[in-house]
Amino acid sequence: MPDTQSLPQEYHVFDPERNEIRVVVIQPPRRRYWVHALLFFATLLTTLCIGAAMQETFNRNLGLFSQDVDYFPWIWALQNWRRVLTLGAPFSLSLLGILTAHELGHYILCVRRKVFATLPFFIPAPTLIGTLGAFIRIKSPIRSRADLFDIGIAGPIAGFVVAVPVMIYGLLASRVLTGDAAAAAAATMASPNAENGSMLLGFPLIFKLAHWVAAAVGSNAAIAHAPVSGLYLHPMAMAAWVGMLATSLNLLPGGQLDGGHIIFAVNPRWHRPVSLLSILILLPLSWYCWAGWLLWAVVLRFTGSRHPDVPLFPPLDTKRRVLAVIALVMLALTIIPAPFGDQGLGKVLHDNRQERQQQQAQPAK
Repeated sequence: MPDTQSLPQEYHVFDPERNEIRVVVIQPPRRRYWVHALLFFATLLTTLCIGAAMQETFNRNLGLFSQDVDYFPWIWALQNWRRVLTLGAPFSLSLLGILTAHELGHYILCVRRKVFATLPFFIPAPTLIGTLGAFIRIKSPIRSRADLFDIGIAGPIAGFVVAVPVMIYGLLASRVLTGDAAAAAAATMASPNAENGSMLLGFPLIFKLAHWVAAAVGSNAAIAHAPVSGLYLHPMAMAAWVGMLATSLNLLPGGQLDGGHIIFAVNPRWHRPVSLLSILILLPLSWYCWAGWLLWAVVLRFTGSRHPDVPLFPPLDTKRRVLAVIALVMLALTIIPAPFGDQGLGKVLHDNRQERQQQQAQPAK
């Protein structure tokens, strides 16, 4: 069987302005395997370092964002690289497994539908998780709405399927908060501005379902006896948390995100109004829950009016429409309105204003 990714392909492209089908021939993209390998290896190193810091925190029963732990431990990692390899592996391999599954879901469907696409590009970064994620680039037209739908939904499904067992193992390995970490969490829940508080994560519905199921079956694990917010999260549970958040962001219905491709494939006329509706929902979320939603609203705004041109016919079959409903359920299970606690734009501006007022009042004293 010939390798369709290395041979020129003929595409029948729908031109919406002329309302006609054009025939184009696309040459296969040049493969730069060394770039993909280099980025993957660099991302493996950065996530190993961050994972090692998380595992150190977990082993010492410290809070997730404890001030006693350096969460950008690059110098320490170079000095203790053997420990980094062992301590950081659970988080790093779990997170990269979820991200790789997501991107390979897209890539494999591109190969099966004879659509040219790059291999995944991983993005190493000095962030709290060691990466900014991964992506592939599609280099040729998509032949039908069915192909667009299959390519768009394959990534979230593949990533979700890997993230669920990672989440289950990570939550079963987590422990109940004790000591100073429990006191800091309680102080934050009572007053978000408490001086001795800590940053609390928000959790998706699927994490809460895992707690309810564990309690219902009488599990002896900590997740059955305490809410997720009351746990020392195992690094694999943190990797699953990141994976669920990434899945929900990709499934946002609009723009050029996976959710936008799904909406366009289900009904092209829905794409623009649904993108606008998503923006209108994200704006109040950015004010009250998480300022980061404003960035995603901007992304949808600038990509909501554009979409790859695909033939309008034939429409999707019933099976794919059922999968679209499943994608909506996945979004409901994984979305986190306030990923980092009460960090809405309104609160951020209010806190900054109070801080400036306090600084101005200090000389008067």
